[in-house]
Amino acid sequence: MRFGFGCLEPKAAKFFHSYGLLVSGYPFIFLISPILVTCFLATGLIGLEPLSDALYLYTPTDAPSKTERRIIHDAWPLVDGTFVAGRAVTQSREVQVAVVARNDGNILEKVFSEELKLMESFIRNNITVEFNNRTWSFDDLCLAGPDGRCSVNDHIQLVSRLYHHGINITYPTVRLADKSAYIASALGGVKLAKGDDNENIIVSASAWLLIYQLKFYPNEISYVSGLWEREFKEQMDSYKDRAKYISISYFHSQTLSDELKRNAERLAPKFIGAFVILVCFSVVCSIVTIKGSAYIDWVVTKPILSVLGVSNAGMGIASAMGMLTYMGIQYNDIIAVMPFLVVAVGTDNMFLMVASLKRTDRNLKYDQRIAECMADAAVSILITALTDALSFGVGTITTIPAVQIFCIYTMCALLLTFAYQLTFFCAVLVYYTRIEEQGLHSIWLSPAVTYSSTSPLNVKLFWLGSKPPKPLPSCGTVSSTSSVSSSSSSSPSSKHLHHCSATSFFRNWYAPVLMQPWIRAIAGLWYLIYLGLSVYGCSHLKEGLEPANLLVDDSYATPHYRVLEKHYWHYGASLQIVVNNAPDLRNPMERINMDKMASTFANSKVSIGDEGVQFWLREMQVSEEIHKVHYDNKKFYDHAADYIYSDMSQPWVVDVVWGRNNQSERVIKQYRFMIGMRDISTTTKQTEATNTFREIASRFEKYNVTTYMPLWLFTDQYALVVPNTMQDIVVAVACMLVISAVLIPQPVCSFWVAVTIGSIDLGVLGFMTLWDVNLDAISMITIIMSVGFSVDYSAHITYAYVISKESTTTARVCDALGDLGWPVAQGAMSTILAVSVLSDVPAYMIVTFFKTVFLAISIGFLHGLVFLPLMLSVFVGCCSSKKVEVEPVKQPKFIGRY
Repeated sequence: MRFGFGCLEPKAAKFFHSYGLLVSGYPFIFLISPILVTCFLATGLIGLEPLSDALYLYTPTDAPSKTERRIIHDAWPLVDGTFVAGRAVTQSREVQVAVVARNDGNILEKVFSEELKLMESFIRNNITVEFNNRTWSFDDLCLAGPDGRCSVNDHIQLVSRLYHHGINITYPTVRLADKSAYIASALGGVKLAKGDDNENIIVSASAWLLIYQLKFYPNEISYVSGLWEREFKEQMDSYKDRAKYISISYFHSQTLSDELKRNAERLAPKFIGAFVILVCFSVVCSIVTIKGSAYIDWVVTKPILSVLGVSNAGMGIASAMGMLTYMGIQYNDIIAVMPFLVVAVGTDNMFLMVASLKRTDRNLKYDQRIAECMADAAVSILITALTDALSFGVGTITTIPAVQIFCIYTMCALLLTFAYQLTFFCAVLVYYTRIEEQGLHSIWLSPAVTYSSTSPLNVKLFWLGSKPPKPLPSCGTVSSTSSVSSSSSSSPSSKHLHHCSATSFFRNWYAPVLMQPWIRAIAGLWYLIYLGLSVYGCSHLKEGLEPANLLVDDSYATPHYRVLEKHYWHYGASLQIVVNNAPDLRNPMERINMDKMASTFANSKVSIGDEGVQFWLREMQVSEEIHKVHYDNKKFYDHAADYIYSDMSQPWVVDVVWGRNNQSERVIKQYRFMIGMRDISTTTKQTEATNTFREIASRFEKYNVTTYMPLWLFTDQYALVVPNTMQDIVVAVACMLVISAVLIPQPVCSFWVAVTIGSIDLGVLGFMTLWDVNLDAISMITIIMSVGFSVDYSAHITYAYVISKESTTTARVCDALGDLGWPVAQGAMSTILAVSVLSDVPAYMIVTFFKTVFLAISIGFLHGLVFLPLMLSVFVGCCSSKKVEVEPVKQPKFIGRY
């Protein structure tokens, strides 16, 4: 038995024909049941709690950096009495303040340092919150260091005083006798000169970075700390405007989640706008005119039906969101863009069902018309729903939670919208077909008036309608009745069908011009240019969602990220290196090995050298040399403890984990040290640094070395987003090819469907790069979606071309584009209209969604109407399908959304 479209479509059409009769017999049940289900499921929205943890949502679940962070967190948990700035691996209840000297001034000069001192005093003493009848200031909430004091950023005033007194300040590490402090991660925009010993001496600097760490346990204290963070933001919004000499930017642990919520809040009014636009577009597309006149036929034109068709998608969206909330699948703010997509797809399917109804014979009873409509359209929208839902279903296998959750919500919304189209909207069609059968006005439900040239103007404008026994009136220029079969002549109702002007344009004008030799040559050259630009764009693909791109454009935190990028990520940012399996440091050779390992990390091309190493073992050796003290190797650990804990203000107090060896001797089991990095200001360089340090760590396998800095969480996303995207595309394309092979009779045509899908995805990837869009979690969603949309465009045109009975390639292209050119254009326009309202939202995430959807639709549209028809005419020729004559009395069914 041949396995192809012919063995599936007749059975499905027969089933939906019977289903149409069933709905026609009991329309009220099918109308009210979806409404009741929607009302029930929508109650889940009451308990909607958005998940706004940006690090969880936009970083891969299997990212190595999460394991690395857990190792450090387990060894050095951030508790009161252990905080050292730069050592924390979590940003829970952390506040950062960046201060930059105005007018390119030197931040170390007295006028700037004094204003900086006033600012810090304001933060510590003037920012307070009330809770439980108590006033809480920073000193009440701060996380203390090993010396029992809150971090007061003493190094800032110390360095400034040294500078004021003309004392040379070495960089990146300040040394005073046997004391030292690494300041490169706090002092930015530094200009240097060489000292007598070839040391780096600070000439000037531009910025200081201050860290304020609050307590985040127990929950009540964490809640108060959260209140303090928000009060800090409100107070600093006004304080920064009063600063004369310094520019202040800031960021706290709730900033990213707050900005994600702002993104979602801005979308609510936009969705209303998109809904109204689609309703208006649908109403215009529903207009049918009286034959021989320009007046509207109010019996066949059904504007309320169009409104309900768009509302059907809204029911599916509300039901899906409520249902998934009940199921415990957490909502996140990026899902706020999902309704724009689902409403557009649902509207396209509504067009198809209405067009199928209009193709039926009005002389038939309403139940027969509904049955024929469902047999014609239901299979089409079923395939559309399955391919679109499947493309998002494939997206759920990604390891990026934001993408995974978005795909789950979108897939469920598409499937429920389809279910409501088969029930709720089908029942609405039944009622309106009854109204049409009775010759009633579609809005006022009273008898319409037959056209007469002597009728008053108000009657001609608002009351005209055709009678049921009459042939179908001609459609207006924007009618949606163009999706007729290429074999419509075989239909018993074909004598009542009249092509609208849009269909005639594609059949009689556009397609013949497209097939002209010189136009084909230009189109071929155009395609080569398209491929060249796409490949060029892909070769310059930029991966990753940077933290700053999670913010809205006018966010108060955006300047803070720009300061970090400009002044700190070029030079001085710190990397933690953990030796999890510490050797026996009583052995001098092992100490030498540890020193060599530190030098290996410090002298990599992305490090700032040995002067950036912050290692307690090296500092201990420096102290020994200064004080000319030599210790017994056997008592090394005792001497190390004496040195490490001799000054509790030193950062390495929290860099060592003690334990017992097999002889129950007290030894160092685990320790860490820090090095300074250079040139990590771009995603490419950050990824390079991550890979470099992990590769160096792998050389010291016996010591089980771990490297980590907070940016690693995002660089892992940069590294994994391409493999995740390619994996999803390959799986989705394979699934779509199986579907197209089943639906399209000619096997060679399935190959061209695959070529088209690949070409569209290549164009989306390439042109989004040229449009300044990174390959990240947001664009990844749309690329997954574009696979499903590519099937819609390519399978429609290919199938119509194959089943055409014309004998020449030109005639076949005219036949296929005459049937499908206008529906394809109509679907593309409705989708672009739905997302166009997002184009001016001042947020990278939202604009990225608009750009990638626009590219997917416009490139797919270009392929469907230009490139694919020409490919088929050149490479497929006049193949014939033995499958076409399965049921000669029925119109062929179209697959997809049009």
